[in-house]
Amino acid sequence: MLDVEKIEAFVNSLTEGDGAKLRRSLGVGAFLFNKLRDHAPQYLLDALLTFDRLPFEKRKAILEDVRRFLKDYRALQKRREARREVKKKAVRNFLVPLDRVDFLSEAEKKILRSLNLRTILDVLFYFPLRYEDRRPVSLQIAKPGTKAVLRITVEEVRTLEGERYTAEVICREGGSRIRLLFRYKKTDFLRALFRKGKEVVVFGKVKEFKGDRYMVHPQILKDSEFGSIFPLYYIRVKGDAVRIPSRTRHNRIRATVRKVVERTAKYMPEYLPEEIISAYGFPTIDESLEMVHIPKGVDLKDLNRFSDPYHRRLIYEDLLVFQTALILKKFQVKREKAPPVSTDPDRFVEEFERKLDFTLTRAQRRVLKEILEDMIRDTPMNRLIQGDVGSGKTVVAVGATLAAVKSGCQVAVMVPTEILAHQHFLRFRELLEREGIRVGLLIGSMTPAQKRSAHRHIKEGNIQVVVGTHALIQEKVEFQRLGLVIIDEQHRFGVMQRKVLLEKGKGYYPHCLVMSATPIPRTLALSVYGDLDLSVIDELPPGREEVRTLILSDRERERIVRAIREEVSKGNKVYIIYPLIEESERIDLKAATEEYERWKRTLPGMRVFLLHGRMSDQEKRETMDRFREEGDVLVSTTVVEVGIDVPEATLMIVEDAHRFGLSQLHQLRGRVGRSERKSYCYLVVPEEIIRSRSEALRRLKVLVRTNDGFKVAEEDMKIRGPGEILGVSQSGYFGFNIANLARSYDRSVLVKAREDAKRILERDPKLERHKDLRDLILYRYGDRMDLSFIA
Repeated sequence: MLDVEKIEAFVNSLTEGDGAKLRRSLGVGAFLFNKLRDHAPQYLLDALLTFDRLPFEKRKAILEDVRRFLKDYRALQKRREARREVKKKAVRNFLVPLDRVDFLSEAEKKILRSLNLRTILDVLFYFPLRYEDRRPVSLQIAKPGTKAVLRITVEEVRTLEGERYTAEVICREGGSRIRLLFRYKKTDFLRALFRKGKEVVVFGKVKEFKGDRYMVHPQILKDSEFGSIFPLYYIRVKGDAVRIPSRTRHNRIRATVRKVVERTAKYMPEYLPEEIISAYGFPTIDESLEMVHIPKGVDLKDLNRFSDPYHRRLIYEDLLVFQTALILKKFQVKREKAPPVSTDPDRFVEEFERKLDFTLTRAQRRVLKEILEDMIRDTPMNRLIQGDVGSGKTVVAVGATLAAVKSGCQVAVMVPTEILAHQHFLRFRELLEREGIRVGLLIGSMTPAQKRSAHRHIKEGNIQVVVGTHALIQEKVEFQRLGLVIIDEQHRFGVMQRKVLLEKGKGYYPHCLVMSATPIPRTLALSVYGDLDLSVIDELPPGREEVRTLILSDRERERIVRAIREEVSKGNKVYIIYPLIEESERIDLKAATEEYERWKRTLPGMRVFLLHGRMSDQEKRETMDRFREEGDVLVSTTVVEVGIDVPEATLMIVEDAHRFGLSQLHQLRGRVGRSERKSYCYLVVPEEIIRSRSEALRRLKVLVRTNDGFKVAEEDMKIRGPGEILGVSQSGYFGFNIANLARSYDRSVLVKAREDAKRILERDPKLERHKDLRDLILYRYGDRMDLSFIA
């Protein structure tokens, strides 16, 4: 432990009187560095390394920072000692609604409610997004280019005629000078605000030009707005709180959260097992909550990187709680009874392949066999098939469907769009009706009479396989003996939608096969689909050539038109994709409706069709059918992103490609190259993006380099984060408070957390010996994962 008194006495002795001892002492910086190296923040250690080479005034300023650190350190030790005497409460005591908390005013409760915080636990786990250092520093050591809080004295206010800035306030701190620059139409109020001789505290970026230091429009801080590292919270408020000015709102939120932390964090029980705390050297939960919300003695860079011990503990815990919930869900499903499929997996795969007019890949055979080995048991299969675009997931799903129906079960196939439902319906019917299996369709745009007929035939078992959209999970839909549920493009559905469909099993828990054409890195798949077993189709059908991808300037119109004419002359088809529907949505982007008219004029004699999301589902389906049968060019928005299969399509042109995510572009590219024909993808961007070699260009070059969807997804996750890749419907499923799988550290922790969760549950399957951890898991994930069996 740091000997605060001795170091403080040493620092005081150096600055006594006129600082004569400091002037003649050598090695002071090195001595203090060695004493403080394991305790002080990095910015202070960096200053001490250069201490002995600095002028006298700068050395004095650094010693003042050392004093402040020692004061904070002493206060931290006192808090730690006081916490040891505090009697901890159970986690359930922190789930009290804020309305029943007596130490908060109505105004404070209103602010917290506007942030969707409902309990004390919600507030404690509402973590800062980033931090600002609001501790005053000497102007002597303030670095140009960095933000700083300065306590300075006003010397003069000047009005500047004909200058960029209309007023300057000249201030001093000791022998150092700084100018505060402002641009206002009227500047009289500045003379009242900055009276000569007045001491002010300002916050802003220190700039320097030819030795002249200045700040532009700095904040003038009140006493409550400086003096420590300030947490800044992500604010998405609802209701009346929106009307509070931004700066005031930040201050009120910070003050209210701090009040809750100071009053309650010390009572938080340690819910992580002791062996985990010891193995990883984690601080306790109460200390972590305090230090993340009210940081003292922690380096600002570490805080903003979330790499200090307190953040790292909370990141690990976030992932452990989620992984434990997923594994509990998986255990629960395995206890259910499913209708077993009577077949020999090896023999079935051989017989199934003989019925096809093409050969399965090794990967397809392996994955189909894995599925069947699950389905022959009387416990539910819960498996995810991942595969790149065009890898043949649908055929594998048809094989599983055939096995289930042959064993007397019905199969439900749920997809996110009517276009995809119609396409799957045709594909399943083509491959299964020759086996005497009746395939039905159930989508929202069907007439009431068609729906009633479908409902009756599904209930009576006349339809053995039904392909549909969300219409499948409506209350009216009943199955005679649902044995297998297939969900395509799982990331488009929420967890509860999957659950509702599985509950239609009538006494059985159906086998569940989830498919995703959005390649997801393994660590992310473990996180989102940790309750599923994973199969990967990592091989494309033979004869498929890689789609050649090029980045073109929007000025290369003639080249693009020539390429379209060439492909159409060969009997091929072309997609042209736009990010918007109508020009009015965003004036700097091209829009599908306007460009459709232009392409019709540019390509006379060609059959050009338009497809976009505002069309009715029936209009979309009719347009796609006409394009498939007689069209040459389809001008579309991202409606064609997934599942559309037109083998003759060989050219994909994506306008304003820099506006799309990499995974989305990869999905769009997957609409071509679905046969043995040579195919191309043109990513069209404004000329200035290519000239400036911008970040957007570097990102798009990933698609030029590789056709591997998993590599594309890795890059996309680094740039956009996992939530964007998985889609809006899954974002709530994470439930993370502080973990972020876009950070490499968090992804590495995910694997450890999963292994630790398994070990905890092996010894304590219902968490009966870890009641606080169980209550935390139930609070966060109990409803959305249906974990009531451990309550």
